[in-house]
Amino acid sequence: MKIAVLVTQLPLHGIAARESLDLIFALAAVEHQVSVVFCDDAVYQLVKANDSAELQVKDFRRSFKLFELYDIDHVYICAESLKQRQLHASELVLDAQPLESSELNQLLNTQQHVIKA
Repeated sequence: MKIAVLVTQLPLHGIAARESLDLIFALAAVEHQVSVVFCDDAVYQLVKANDSAELQVKDFRRSFKLFELYDIDHVYICAESLKQRQLHASELVLDAQPLESSELNQLLNTQQHVIKA
């Protein structure tokens, strides 16, 4: 089953950001084809920081390395969200493919389910 997970939470927003990763890994573990899209304030989850003290939360970003282990190959970031926050792909800890609005809409239309996390 093709499922897109739209990650929208700030890394500082309680445990919501970590729970969205747990959801992604749980879906991938039961053989769903998961596409992950970081959009809105979730793009801040991907910003490089020297240490977790800068994030003011436990650094869950090391979990992004597990995407490969779980065969999560479709990782995207909303290009408009990056532009709005004046961020560039070179500032991110994860190699996510930027998608323009039309490309994002096309991706979501090909999924059987879309979950906003």
